[in-house]
Amino acid sequence: PKAAPTDVRIRVLNSTAISLTWTRVHLDTIQGQLKEYRAYFWRDSSLLKNLWVSKKRQFVSFPGDRNRGTVSRLFPYSNYKLEMVVTNGRGDGPRSEMKEFPTPEGVPSSPRYLRIRQPNLEIVNLEWDHPEHPNGVITGYTLRYQPFNGSRTGPTVVENLSPNQTRFTLQRSDPISRYRFVLRARTRVGEGEALTEVSPALLDE
Repeated sequence: PKAAPTDVRIRVLNSTAISLTWTRVHLDTIQGQLKEYRAYFWRDSSLLKNLWVSKKRQFVSFPGDRNRGTVSRLFPYSNYKLEMVVTNGRGDGPRSEMKEFPTPEGVPSSPRYLRIRQPNLEIVNLEWDHPEHPNGVITGYTLRYQPFNGSRTGPTVVENLSPNQTRFTLQRSDPISRYRFVLRARTRVGEGEALTEVSPALLDE
């Protein structure tokens, strides 16, 4: 093809998707059969400082003679660049003007791990690592825990912890119960994926 799509417009739908519209090329510039419109895009940087990103180019195909489409599975809280082409049986035509757009914050992935240590009968120590994909600015952690003993369960306690905190010490209410811990990181958008761990049973020495 000899011409590129023009007037490419981007509307951000949410933290991982955009909608695209463009002005189609004249059919006499295709020099063959129009196969598809194609959007090439890549993550140029994260909006979080010091977070390395892969700038690998990806593309989404929009088959046929059309002028709109959706690009999804983007990373939240990132800067993206995008170009469009039209293709025939021989390959890509020239590229459109490059467009840049940011994606808004999303919710974080789960913390990387949650480790439980029980140095004695009185306390349970928790330690965790930050999420691999913060998807925004971490505003804190939510820790929910509940004692259980066989089929009996106690009340759920909710702790709101600061964003740089990675450890927590629980004073046991009794030495018999085990605990179920559910930990999530938060951004301004909300709580992210949960990581659940159960404290091991304390065996009589």
